[in-house]
Amino acid sequence: MTISLHRGMMAFTLLLIAGLQVLNAEATRPCVSPLYAEYGQIAATFVCSLPSSYYGIYWYKSPARNERSVVSIIDGVVMSGDDKFGISPTGSLIVRNITFEDEHLYRLIILRTRQQSETHDLRLTVYAYPGNPVPLIDVCGGQDFCFAERDRVSMLSCKIEGARPPVLLHWERQGEGPDAERVETSHSTNFTDPLYSTFSHTNGSLVNGTRRLDLLTCVSTVHVPSSEHHQSSVLLENVHDSQCYQLTGNHERRHYLIGSDVALDCSHDSPQFVVWKKQTYEGKFEPIAFRAGGDLEEVGEGLEISANGSLIIKSYGITHEGEYICINANLSSEGCLLHSTKALVLPPAHQVPTIAECEKKMDCILTRPSSGVLSCYVEGVRPVLLLEWEQVNSTKPSITFSHHQYTTDNRGDRVFDVRLTASYELTGGPDAGPVIVACVIKSPVMTGQQTTATIVINSPAHAERSSDMSCNDTPASSTIAWAIAAVTSATSLILSLILVGLYTVQGTQCLRQTGGD
Repeated sequence: MTISLHRGMMAFTLLLIAGLQVLNAEATRPCVSPLYAEYGQIAATFVCSLPSSYYGIYWYKSPARNERSVVSIIDGVVMSGDDKFGISPTGSLIVRNITFEDEHLYRLIILRTRQQSETHDLRLTVYAYPGNPVPLIDVCGGQDFCFAERDRVSMLSCKIEGARPPVLLHWERQGEGPDAERVETSHSTNFTDPLYSTFSHTNGSLVNGTRRLDLLTCVSTVHVPSSEHHQSSVLLENVHDSQCYQLTGNHERRHYLIGSDVALDCSHDSPQFVVWKKQTYEGKFEPIAFRAGGDLEEVGEGLEISANGSLIIKSYGITHEGEYICINANLSSEGCLLHSTKALVLPPAHQVPTIAECEKKMDCILTRPSSGVLSCYVEGVRPVLLLEWEQVNSTKPSITFSHHQYTTDNRGDRVFDVRLTASYELTGGPDAGPVIVACVIKSPVMTGQQTTATIVINSPAHAERSSDMSCNDTPASSTIAWAIAAVTSATSLILSLILVGLYTVQGTQCLRQTGGD
């Protein structure tokens, strides 16, 4: 009985020692395992710290019994049976031209002496890095940040294709605090030998439908060869029952000068989420710029979003005309603001109307009958400006206008030529003195600019005193007649003094022609 117990204790002790030797071998594994190698890599080498002195080193393609070594060193002599494998001077295994068939366990046997050996099983993992490590969201069309309307999205999906091992995916949503919160998702993995495609799905219509704007992010995690995270995001707008679009038409239209930089306000705060939309010809609002936080931003050409959410339009042009809406939100508040814009092109030459027959002068004299037609115009303007004829500096109207006729010509470069023609009648009759009239711009975008003209009546009583005065008229009589007529206003007085000089010179020339002194 004592002998049997003694033998049992010895057997247990030997078994324990053997187990400890195995554990010790694993704890002191001489090579890094697993070894990661990328598909197509020229060569991969197990990083090993082998004993400085040994009798032999054997490397095998698998731990299977009866497996022949692929490369070895015995008593300092290298022996290799396959060009696929090599061995470093320190005894580390080299695997050349990495393929997925190279992914398996390799066995290393170290002979410290002819009688003492240790065995280690090491793994080589072959990975394929996805061509695009950033998840692709189905509604984003290949972009890593996009905008979508929640009402049009029933299910959101993201994917990573062409990876090995499969990539991990999950969805996150910006929570009430600084950290994101995970969203309930479903996953699927497709294996197309030898690569994997991973898909992640979430119900976009059920993700906090009470918010006007919400940010959802698909996050990918790659653990091989090291841990990496990539993400793409979609900014969702809850359009259903939104009152923002009911503001259309209830706002003031503003005009901006062509070529100027325009800033459209969005919020008094610095919103976390901003979406700018522009109305199309069909009446639908489409996104042109949007931002989420300080890192994610997508803007159209010639546009910027300022820190407070304002839309900056660089070099405003006719193509920028239209209705804009800004939708903004923070975690605790949200709002929207509508803008209506039109381009403004001022008259290129004088920014004032031109009176026909005045040759683009600011002030001129027209010799006309007591009734007739007057015409003025502006060229190359946008929008169409309103013109109006009126009498200048008179407490008692002495001229009436009627039969106003507007003519608008589109020049083809999206600017207009505008002409106003009106009938006039001097209420003072044929003996009325000169009347000063003006063609005035009355449009809200540009008002007050005017060009004046002094109308001198060309009646039978004044025919010989017209602007076509002959040499038979005496300068003195002409001067007196014009001076009397010109006292109706200060402006007419200045013009009359100019005419006095002209008639005096003309009279002097006539005297010389007749031989006078």
